[in-house]
Amino acid sequence: MMSAPTYVATTILSDPYVMKGDGEAYEGFLVDILDKVAEKVGFYYLIQPSKGGQYGSYSNGQWSGMIGEVVRREANIGLGDVIITRERERVVDFSKPYLTQTLRLLVKKPRMYDPGLTFLLEPFSVELWFYILFALLLVAILFVLIGRFNPFEWRQVPSDKDPRGARHSFGLRESFMFVFSTITLQGYRETPRSLAGRVLAVSWFIFVFFTVVAYIGAAVTFMLAGERMPSLPFEDLEDIVNGGKIQIGMVRHGSAFKSFKTSKVDIYQRVAAYVEMQNSFVNNTAEGIERVRRRHGNFVMIMESLRAEYITERQCDVMVYGKSHFSKALAFFTIQGSGLKQKIDDALLTLKEDGTMHMLKEKWWKAGFCGPAVNKKEPTIRAVEVTVRRLAAPFLLLLAGAILAVVVLLGEIVFRKLRQ
Repeated sequence: MMSAPTYVATTILSDPYVMKGDGEAYEGFLVDILDKVAEKVGFYYLIQPSKGGQYGSYSNGQWSGMIGEVVRREANIGLGDVIITRERERVVDFSKPYLTQTLRLLVKKPRMYDPGLTFLLEPFSVELWFYILFALLLVAILFVLIGRFNPFEWRQVPSDKDPRGARHSFGLRESFMFVFSTITLQGYRETPRSLAGRVLAVSWFIFVFFTVVAYIGAAVTFMLAGERMPSLPFEDLEDIVNGGKIQIGMVRHGSAFKSFKTSKVDIYQRVAAYVEMQNSFVNNTAEGIERVRRRHGNFVMIMESLRAEYITERQCDVMVYGKSHFSKALAFFTIQGSGLKQKIDDALLTLKEDGTMHMLKEKWWKAGFCGPAVNKKEPTIRAVEVTVRRLAAPFLLLLAGAILAVVVLLGEIVFRKLRQ
């Protein structure tokens, strides 16, 4: 009877994939998986740390790190959070991916707070409130000008033909009352009589409708969210680059920066140039995480999503934020042509089908103490502050209506003079 072979697995320490346990033993997510794979395939293994302490890159005609050790047959299996790349596939056999990850932003988590008396103002940003106030003043002043100079407005109607006194409807006080009452959906006794006044009124009503709907919708989410954290000043990478105030950290010479630098997507190229311009590189992930924690929101870190999720379960003052970028697969790798790849593939497929892979991931990723204190079966409500950009269309429509109203006012003045 043939004895089971013993394979050497090269690795580097990386939480929670491979970590040093008690004594000389190793533990971690990948160690547990390798235990299951070895049991199903039928082999023993010996874990040895990579001499270079690197995943592997090609330079001066040879491969370094874990990849190089497997290429030179110093090890049989590569055990680590190694990303499948085209260059690496040419020299080693990658197994089926055991996990897939993306690049995400790690940011400083804003502190939770109770809005208190400021609740009524929070659905809109401060900038948006100022824009609304400016729009209200502008429309009121335009109504005053139209009421005073338009020859077809109520002011020109003789008193004996105006029993309701509508000729006084659009003075300074009445114009402000008109815009204040309509923005609170109360209506007003009179409406403009001239065409210019009606054009302005219609554009104002459209603006009021969209503004009120946006406010009510945002206010409901703020009300249901209860105690919450303030909104971050950006939604994703483009906002950060356009703002120019927040630094984006990446590991110097890391695969994340290389992905952004070589991408043909414009925003990714801009991000790479932004990082180079601000020289916001870090030497390693640990340094980047520490800078995120210390810089109070002025520094964010682009890193692998799985590592970021692991960190946020243990560092309660940071969180993963924004969209996902560059999906990448993680896999074991073996000596090219050794035939071990197919056996590992079959074992990994079995572990995925019977749920073992999922349970092991939950074991190592969810073992922290910073998980959300909500029932995950219930949907969480995120209060989102409405900004000027979200209401740009109503503001543009109001501006177009105000300009058209002025043009019509001038036309009505010229028309009356020609008739006289």
